[in-house]
Amino acid sequence: MSPDPARSRSSEERARRAVAVKALLDDPNVQDAFASVEADLIGEWKRARTADERENIWRAVNIMERLQAWLRSAASHDLTALRRNR
Repeated sequence: MSPDPARSRSSEERARRAVAVKALLDDPNVQDAFASVEADLIGEWKRARTADERENIWRAVNIMERLQAWLRSAASHDLTALRRNR
């Protein structure tokens, strides 16, 4: 297993990353994009004809949720680490 690149970052690098990720999450265009893609996927899920189609679309929805969770975590944990190091 390879080392976690986030752990090898300096406090400054983590702080820059946290600010950048937070700015990304707060960007209304990014928020709209996530909401639009999720709505499209849910619409496709409702129109799906087979269980396999629905399952594949639901996986895509879950991947989006995981991406958003990762971004929130990256911003939160890196900001928390920054606060601890001050």
